[in-house]
Amino acid sequence: MKISYFALLRDATKKSHEVWQRPAATLRDLLRDLVAEYGPNFARWILKDGELAGYAIILVNGQDVRGLQGLDTPLSLDSDVFIFPPLAGG
Repeated sequence: MKISYFALLRDATKKSHEVWQRPAATLRDLLRDLVAEYGPNFARWILKDGELAGYAIILVNGQDVRGLQGLDTPLSLDSDVFIFPPLAGG
């Protein structure tokens, strides 16, 4: 699957996107693997107490997971995942 990172997550991962070859049945599985790969600096923007953090936005195949099944959203090797950390602006 293709994963794209935005804003502060590019700093945490040192990349804007990657092709993820490891199987992940759900978004929860994928995020668990990404946290293991990129550590707490990645996790702090995405997860809080095992749930999606505040205003973090994750799209799977163009759809916001909050309107799907959240962390239980199913994934396949063909999925496109976009991960946006909370953004501030003015």
